[in-house]
Order: sequence, then structure tokens, then C-alpha cells
Amino acid sequence: MALLATELEISQATAYRLIKLFRTGGTVMSLVDRKRGRPEGHRALDDRREEIIRTTISRYYLTRNRPTVSQLVRDVQTNCISAGLKPPHRRTINARVEEIDLQKRAKRRGENETVKQTQAVTGVFAASRPLQVVQVDHTKADIFVVDGETRQPICRPWLTLAMDVCSRMVTGFYLTMGAPSRLSTSLCVLHSVFDKSAWLREREITEAWPVAGLPEILHVDNDADFSLPAVASRPPRAPAGRTASCRLLHHSLGRHRRKRKRPELSLP
Repeated sequence: MALLATELEISQATAYRLIKLFRTGGTVMSLVDRKRGRPEGHRALDDRREEIIRTTISRYYLTRNRPTVSQLVRDVQTNCISAGLKPPHRRTINARVEEIDLQKRAKRRGENETVKQTQAVTGVFAASRPLQVVQVDHTKADIFVVDGETRQPICRPWLTLAMDVCSRMVTGFYLTMGAPSRLSTSLCVLHSVFDKSAWLREREITEAWPVAGLPEILHVDNDADFSLPAVASRPPRAPAGRTASCRLLHHSLGRHRRKRKRPELSLP
């Protein structure tokens, strides 16, 4: 075992652990992707201190008085000292707070704005006919463009996608190395509006893409590149959900962004 540990440049204890993992898993994959540190869900505190933290959070932190985390930490540490126990670290107390569901936490503390943000939007936004509503959104693609010679990564490209709400068909897109701008939005809409036949022939694509034409309404985000004079803000009480194009982008590329109010642009 000493020779094996020396050859692998690890300690004998680590070599024994690796052998145990291999025998338990049965394959070499059991040795891959092992996370460092404590196992997930591991608790280092004893039951008495965990109970003090739980009780203090429930009785004093999750109230309409909305005490700060700093006040909670002081209360927990004072209660532990009074019980003759070593007070836990601030990070430990904060971690126990973060484990509580955000919506439940907000309701108990009377944080109405957070409750609204975490509640599901009721109803379904739908269109009755194709091109009645087209939604546009951006995301950074989950790929890297590399240099053709050095193979060094250059950047992740940005994808702007337009989608018809009624048919759920992608009506156009634009891929760029630069950050989203009015130009990338305009070129995406241009690609969405025009016939795709010539575009498909140039790329020797035989599949059909039967979509073209001006949308009646264009749903966009509140990013700076969408801040055009012709864009009218959404009514204050209208539901602020994710657009169809946004959901497709997040599902396909793993991108997550905050919900935002979406203006809409009516085209003549």
C-alpha cells in the first residue's frame, strides 16, 4: 500500500479510501466526480444546538417584526451561552435560514413583495392564431467559440430567438459574438419576418421552415436594447410570466434569469 500511495502521490489513508470506494461502486466511475468537503446534508452541530437554532428562528426571526439576520445570530448565540453550549458560527445560522423555503419565509415575515415574486402566475397567456404574438428574448449560449488555430476559447455567443406563441414555432433567430443590442434584436426580427427559402438553400438545408410575415404584437424584454420609443409598457396588473421563447431558451441552454415586466410593441 505504501508503494501504491507513493506512485500515485497520495497518502495511504487516501489510497485506502479510494480502494473502499472502488469495491463499493464496482467500477472506476465510482472514483470520479467526488466532491470535496463534507457530504451534502451533513450536520456538524449536536442536537441541542440545532434545536436552539430552530426554535429561535421560528419564534423570533419568522415574525412580522422582521428582525435582521444579525439580530438572529445574537439571539442564537445568547441562548446557546445561557444553556452552557458553544455558540455556532454565523455562517451556520445563516445556512439554516437559507434552508427554509423562500416563500414560506416571506409569508411568516410579512414580506409581501417577495411572496408575489415567488407565487406562480395564474392563468395562461395564449394566442388564437399564428403571428398574433411573437416573443423575443436573448440568452448566452452554453457553448464556447474557440480559435481555429490555437483552440483557445474566445467567448460564448449570444442567441436572440423569436417564437410564435400560438404555434410554438421558432420564427427567426440571430447569433452574435457581441452582447445583445438593438442591432441583434432588429436582425432577429428581420429574419423572423422574411421568407426562409433562400436562407435554407444557401446552407443546403432541405427541411422546410414555413414561417414568415409581420407579427401583430411583438413581446420583448425590458433590457436596454428593447427600450425603443415605440414600445409601450405592460399594464401594471398584467401577469409577468416568462415568454415562450424565454422558456425554450432556458430549457435548451440551461440559462436562468430573473422575471421581468415585459413591454409589447404593436406593429402596423
